[in-house]
Amino acid sequence: METSDKKIRIGEAAKILGVSVQTLRNWEKSGKLHAERSSGQQRYYSLTRLKLFVLDIQKLGHAWAVSAFPPDLPREFYCERPDRFTSRVAGMGFELQQSGRLSEDLVSLVTLVAGEVGDNSFAHNVGNWLDIPGVFYAYNVGKRLIVLADRGRGVKTTLQQARPRISSDVEALTTAFTEIISGRSPEKRGNGLKVVRKIMESNQIGLLFQSGVGMVIIPKKPGTMRVKMSDEFIRGTFAVISF
Repeated sequence: METSDKKIRIGEAAKILGVSVQTLRNWEKSGKLHAERSSGQQRYYSLTRLKLFVLDIQKLGHAWAVSAFPPDLPREFYCERPDRFTSRVAGMGFELQQSGRLSEDLVSLVTLVAGEVGDNSFAHNVGNWLDIPGVFYAYNVGKRLIVLADRGRGVKTTLQQARPRISSDVEALTTAFTEIISGRSPEKRGNGLKVVRKIMESNQIGLLFQSGVGMVIIPKKPGTMRVKMSDEFIRGTFAVISF
């Protein structure tokens, strides 16, 4: 999806989003939606950013993860290689800093968590992608949301290489988020999903992570991870990070 970065006035932006002009002013004050200013201090909005703002990235990522045949994705949401993913995560970190909505420490932690989740997909599916390699990766700074997904083998199949006795997706996710597993290649940035859990359980970062029929939930308020069965099947992985 290629769109020119046209700039529009606040009245037109309000019509596109279906809200009032005052709502847009309030969103700017809260940091939810950034507005640029002209030399005369008039507000202008990037049309590209407005379209991304209204897009439901969680539904799009979910559809990409569960569809029998992967739907076409806008290029900005697809990272076919680890280097492209790493570059986009760094770009997200810069946007978070520029927004001024989060402390420097929280920006670093959110960036680290997103990187760990995506790196995990690449590290454990190299040479074994079932159809489309790479990860879905999208974020919305204003909505404080990051979505990642892959169409790989899933956590259970990956871990069974080192732990053949793992028999369920719930057991596999519990193991992935709590144990350092010998017999696998070292995880690129440390201990992968274990790092994610420790960061999230003590900070204002939440996680929904699904693989197979297993689901991990870490509340946005500091709290303890829960692992349970889901009512749907995710062949690879699907993750939603809130902050």
